[in-house]
Amino acid sequence: MKQVELVNGDLRFPALMAGEGEPVILLHGFPDTHENWAVQINAIAKAGYTAIAPALRGYAPGCQPGNGDYSLYAAVDDLMVFAAQLGGRVHLVGHDWGAVVGYLACAQAPDTFCSFSALAIPPVRRIPQALLKVPEQVRLSGYMQFFQLPLVPEAWLGKGDLNGVETLWRRWSPQWEPEIYLDNAKFTLAQPGVLSGALSWYRSLFRLWTRENRKTLPWLSRDIATPTQILIGENDGCMSPKLLEHTLVDSDFSAGMELLRIQNAGHFLHLEKPDEVNGHLIRHLKATECECAL
Repeated sequence: MKQVELVNGDLRFPALMAGEGEPVILLHGFPDTHENWAVQINAIAKAGYTAIAPALRGYAPGCQPGNGDYSLYAAVDDLMVFAAQLGGRVHLVGHDWGAVVGYLACAQAPDTFCSFSALAIPPVRRIPQALLKVPEQVRLSGYMQFFQLPLVPEAWLGKGDLNGVETLWRRWSPQWEPEIYLDNAKFTLAQPGVLSGALSWYRSLFRLWTRENRKTLPWLSRDIATPTQILIGENDGCMSPKLLEHTLVDSDFSAGMELLRIQNAGHFLHLEKPDEVNGHLIRHLKATECECAL
């Protein structure tokens, strides 16, 4: 495994990379780091692919945009530029925010993606309506409203040894000891500007009046024509598995969709159950091979 860098304009995204073969991009979520994909990178590389996991926008000093654009539109643009740099067609794996970006990117540009695996996030197209039927999720998502406040969330998350970050990890993946994975996330989030950059994803999401957010709205109504795999931890303390009852519609996935529930796993299911999750990811990659050449 080696450290590389992906570029979009003047933004420079650190990344981990290993292997040879069809490219597989892995996108992390919050409050996490691209370095926590290491186990998946090694497994996917061993299976015959080039696995590359970049930092998301804002998660390193070199990829914090001067214009403050942390919109999903900008995040999808980052991904599309990465795909072009890797040959034009790629496989995609996304967790948390990475999965949200993946759903939108596959809806907007399905020909770019050979396959898509979404971890911990049900289909975003129908989540707004599902919230009315799963009030539990409104409570679980209360942190999003809290993150809209200026400065206070940064202070709460960053207090002590980033105690607030640890609180979220343990709440979202209960009955699991994160150990080095949490340490890795804390190290990344402690870098200059990263904590505020990570929170800016949430603050941008609620600014529905912006031009960038208006551009992404039509993507939500499009079917996904990329073979899709959705993996959900049954003990997820961030996104209620009950959402699946109201968000999964087969006709929304014209190239097929597979749902996998991971027992005894929470929000960070790929870190809690790496062998099981890696097996599903690689099986999906093998079933959707295409001409994705570097």
